[in-house]
Amino acid sequence: MILLMMGLTLTAEASDPWTDASHQDLMGFVRAASLDIRGHVPSLEELHSIEDAGELPEGMLDEWLNSSAFETQVIERHRELMWNSLEVTLLQRRRLGRRNGIYFNNNRATHTRGLAQTHCGTEPANVDEFNRPLTWTINDDGGIEEGYVWVEPYWNPGTSIQVCAFDAQTVPVSANGVDCSTEDAHQEADCGCGPNLQWCFDNTTEAVIEDALSYDLNERVRAMLQSDSGYEYLLNGQEIFLNGASTHFFRHLVPFDVDTYQRPVPTADLPEIDFADEAWYAVALDDHHDGILTSPGWLLRHQTNRGRANRFYGGFLCQEFLPTNNEITTEASLVAPSPNLILREGCQDCHARLEPWGAYWGRWAEASMVFYSPLDFPAYSEECAQCALTTGVCSDVCEDFYLVEPNHSDELPYVGWLNTYAFLVDNKQEHPDLGPLGWVNHALENGDLSECAVQRAGEWLLNWSENDSVAEADWSAQFSTSMSYRRLVKDIVTSPQYWKGEE
Repeated sequence: MILLMMGLTLTAEASDPWTDASHQDLMGFVRAASLDIRGHVPSLEELHSIEDAGELPEGMLDEWLNSSAFETQVIERHRELMWNSLEVTLLQRRRLGRRNGIYFNNNRATHTRGLAQTHCGTEPANVDEFNRPLTWTINDDGGIEEGYVWVEPYWNPGTSIQVCAFDAQTVPVSANGVDCSTEDAHQEADCGCGPNLQWCFDNTTEAVIEDALSYDLNERVRAMLQSDSGYEYLLNGQEIFLNGASTHFFRHLVPFDVDTYQRPVPTADLPEIDFADEAWYAVALDDHHDGILTSPGWLLRHQTNRGRANRFYGGFLCQEFLPTNNEITTEASLVAPSPNLILREGCQDCHARLEPWGAYWGRWAEASMVFYSPLDFPAYSEECAQCALTTGVCSDVCEDFYLVEPNHSDELPYVGWLNTYAFLVDNKQEHPDLGPLGWVNHALENGDLSECAVQRAGEWLLNWSENDSVAEADWSAQFSTSMSYRRLVKDIVTSPQYWKGEE
């Protein structure tokens, strides 16, 4: 048993545990604990059990802490820390709109119907077995109307919708030999949305996919609790959680924009499930992934490396940037500013820290979820350095990814280096190859991660505006050893600070 309430007179005949004066402190505690841990008040049966025991039995508290309701509470807290809400525009070229109740892809109208904004009309189409139009009408403006066909979409099996025939085509390879399931197929007139429209989506489907990519992070929190893994699992776990929507996205839609999207697992490892399957399947990630910090939901939500570093710094290390009064001198304002923000006057307070931290994501594309492998993109390219320093004519890879056009003397030492390595010195040059896990490991070693987890839990459970240094130090020491988030919550809820509100 825990939480023996000293100084309380507990009467067995009390009929209302909520209002009986002798029980108000105990019942106030129980109500608060249940609301915090489960999001709802105790049941009447639980209240009578607590009344009979004169305390909150440890077994009951453990049941609460092992409930799905507790998982939901912790997930919601961490959604706030991660800013976990994804709203992006996915694969605009594969989007289906509706006009007159008929689905069509306006982005391909020029290639299929001859003119932008041209719709297929409102008549049934004459098509072959691949939904290729055999006849069509040519309008006065030169646009084509081929008509519609009925299709059973992958997002709503068992139903049929009307789709413009050119967009409903199921040909696997175009007449020009282009694979219709790849981004090269965009301008191929005889490439459509494929079987059951699997290579396209509508606005509603897009929202479902976005949610799936976001909720993967939620399921990582749930998995950490259910497996009783250490808190660091969130940041170094090697599993992604996929449902039908995200699996469909990675299997069928990602190939249409390989500069922005990338499968986090091999295609062969994707589960064989329908789009509508809402269950979550844990799948092992490729080696270069680092927990939530390189998850699709995190990378697409925080689209710059600075933003990614800033959210981890604020959400999981409880730090913020507080610049000092570092004004730019008149002399400095007359000089061309250095592109090296680590040294630029007026920027050092924040960027001296932020730039090296952002470099931990240096092998991840910004506004993207693509990883640049060291095999394909070495940190330093002799080819890029030579072309930059001699002919000035460099390959697209050099121009897109490497520093080959220095515009300031501070950039000269970094010519030929991958852009994200520029201005990194000493051991900070290791950051891109260490990945975010390099920062995580440092935060684990120096205790910053565990101290912040305790502080965030105190903000949740104790409404800390400023942390209680004595309690935090004690809980941080225990938490850094166990790294059990459930145990941390239990320690706080059973503490005098929670029960009595003591400081």
